[in-house]
Amino acid sequence: MDLSSACLVPRRVSSPAEAHEVVAAEGAAIVSGITDEEAAIEFGRATLGDELVRIGRQIEATKQRAEVEGAKIDAQPPDARGRKRRISADTSVAMPPHNDGFAFGDRAPDRLFLFSARPAATGGDSFLIDGLKLLDLLAADPANAALVDFARTVDIDHSEPNFPQDSYSPILRTTPAGRPQVRHHPYLAPIMGAGEDAQWPFVRQWLAAVTSARDTGPRFRLAAGDMAVVDNYRIFHGRHGYTDPARRLYSIWGWTTAAVAVPTGALDIVNPVPAQVGG
Repeated sequence: MDLSSACLVPRRVSSPAEAHEVVAAEGAAIVSGITDEEAAIEFGRATLGDELVRIGRQIEATKQRAEVEGAKIDAQPPDARGRKRRISADTSVAMPPHNDGFAFGDRAPDRLFLFSARPAATGGDSFLIDGLKLLDLLAADPANAALVDFARTVDIDHSEPNFPQDSYSPILRTTPAGRPQVRHHPYLAPIMGAGEDAQWPFVRQWLAAVTSARDTGPRFRLAAGDMAVVDNYRIFHGRHGYTDPARRLYSIWGWTTAAVAVPTGALDIVNPVPAQVGG
């Protein structure tokens, strides 16, 4: 089944107001001419406007950071199922599609700003996958009826190995504010228990569908000064492989009044313990 059209190439906008409108309607937009991280955060602040609760830089994505944090995470043990956390230090491979902050469950940001300060000389092209559109594409084929029903109705475990969250929910849910939220990351699993074996095939089908969309869909390049503005509840993102150690991208996280929950403290991706984030 061709799932490539679930990939989104955002259209360019020129103002925070236009970015707000396009992201609300289409899931993502791109703005150019951002001079530095401070300007990126200010554009994000203006885009969220009266809905803003919290915004700030979470990640400076570089090859060096991937190597340092990857080594720390590699030292963590597998969980009871034998699952192991990984942040690949090998940036030459494509990144798994994901919503940023997935390790923090309900406290993940609902808006995301990806500011390209210095693109790789070659490679590192970005991809965005519209999770809602992907489910619609799957639903168009009756052979996927059971998978789509599972994604919409069956609670699963969205936590990372050894960092359990305090609740379960389906792949697609409606938030208390009435927004659809659809999620993907490589550690999704059924809730441990009697139904686990019967549910694993559906989880794996979902993982495979998202990966297929990434591998067959269009990609785009963020030039220096470009920033992608993303609905982190709807869109999975990532980048294809690169080797240039000078590449630098900032992941800025934003929470609005429609977020499920807003953290009150620092967020540590290496050790995403719920007690550290409060709120």
